[in-house]
Amino acid sequence: MGQDNVKCPKCGSSYNRMFLMGKQGNTDVCPLCGAEMQNEEEHPDWITWYYYKDEETQCFTLRDKPVDLEKWTDTKLIKEFKAPPESQCGLDEVKRILRTYVPDAFAEPKEAPKVSCPYCFSSEVQIVPKKFSLLTGFATNQFQRVCLRCKRKF
Repeated sequence: MGQDNVKCPKCGSSYNRMFLMGKQGNTDVCPLCGAEMQNEEEHPDWITWYYYKDEETQCFTLRDKPVDLEKWTDTKLIKEFKAPPESQCGLDEVKRILRTYVPDAFAEPKEAPKVSCPYCFSSEVQIVPKKFSLLTGFATNQFQRVCLRCKRKF
């Protein structure tokens, strides 16, 4: 097989590397069966890593050994990929390689939007409960924001 051809280890089909780059933008995934087409010969010292999500706690874990999914029923395998061992390059390099497959893996949480007063644009805002409804006279479950600088409710 030529140097410009890659072969899928799962279904056995072979493709021109330039064809795959033009069609799907990468040469890592077989367009026929979706299997990973990374050559094992390129990195013989790499091991298989597993990226899991715990459905109960919504936590993600990265492991170098597979988890028994029959025993841990609330755990789901997200991605299986090849990367160097942690002792060789560190966990940050493994996470960087994982992000080529799953871009938002171990991403930093986004900052919550800041609330500001629409009148004076102060960020000193307090949330207070509405005590009574004018229509019914009963207590409500609603809340209002009160600006501590200009004392307006919004």
